[in-house]
Amino acid sequence: MERKSHSSAKRGTVILAYSGGLDTSCILVWLIEEGYDVIAFMADLGQKEDFEEARKKALKLGAKKVIIKDLQKELIEDFVWMAVKADLIYEDRYLLGTSLARPCIVRAIVNIADETDAGFVSHGATGKGNDQIRFELGIYALRPNLKSRGLYETPGLTILREAHLDLEALCMDREVRRIKAYISHKMADQVYNGFWFSPEFEYAKYCIDHSQENVTGQVQLKLYKGKAYIRSRSSPRSLYNQDLVSMDIQGNYEPSDASGFIRVNSLRLAEHRRVLNETQKLTS
Repeated sequence: MERKSHSSAKRGTVILAYSGGLDTSCILVWLIEEGYDVIAFMADLGQKEDFEEARKKALKLGAKKVIIKDLQKELIEDFVWMAVKADLIYEDRYLLGTSLARPCIVRAIVNIADETDAGFVSHGATGKGNDQIRFELGIYALRPNLKSRGLYETPGLTILREAHLDLEALCMDREVRRIKAYISHKMADQVYNGFWFSPEFEYAKYCIDHSQENVTGQVQLKLYKGKAYIRSRSSPRSLYNQDLVSMDIQGNYEPSDASGFIRVNSLRLAEHRRVLNETQKLTS
């Protein structure tokens, strides 16, 4: 990624998304050989990694500076929690763990590029995978002056998702949940394809936030053999009404109220049966 820079030192400063692995270490050395000053950036997202060892390695290879930033709070509050609220699951299977981390890292990289007046951003994502798209679309979205230069298992998110869906069933209107499910499906595609910072995602995010205004409470789960089981739930804004569903208390419900509903819907069923009967007579 490249943008206009006022820096006159060498060929400019590059912010490299550095992992400490072979690929980004080779990129670091190559950038230095090409005449760039390299600032290696590492994001602490809670992964088990020896950051101090990676820092020493980057400096030994010639990095001008190494920045390690703890993004765990930002990842949870700004990205994971939105995914939980929106029930983001790609192709009804994947919980988008990596896809959520990328925009979080991108935002931090762009901020550091601004703070250091860096003219370039570099990463080690392969051109064959989705990570390159997620990185570069995110950078373009946050800094349009920029131009291109050339683990599915998420146990924590699984638990949060199960608890949140159960709470939604308790607090959210049925028809709103149906509309929200449609929006969630679209949002999952957007996140997977790197469009977290797109206008369509911003609009969908607004809708999801509005749908969650009454979703609050507590859910107790049991974790057993890789699965999460709901044990109990409670909410001060629950739509569940014991008097309404009780067979012992009539409340405001009148049995005769169902008559109109039954008559209207029975017309459709009766017509369906009529057509079937007539078709059978013609073919017999």
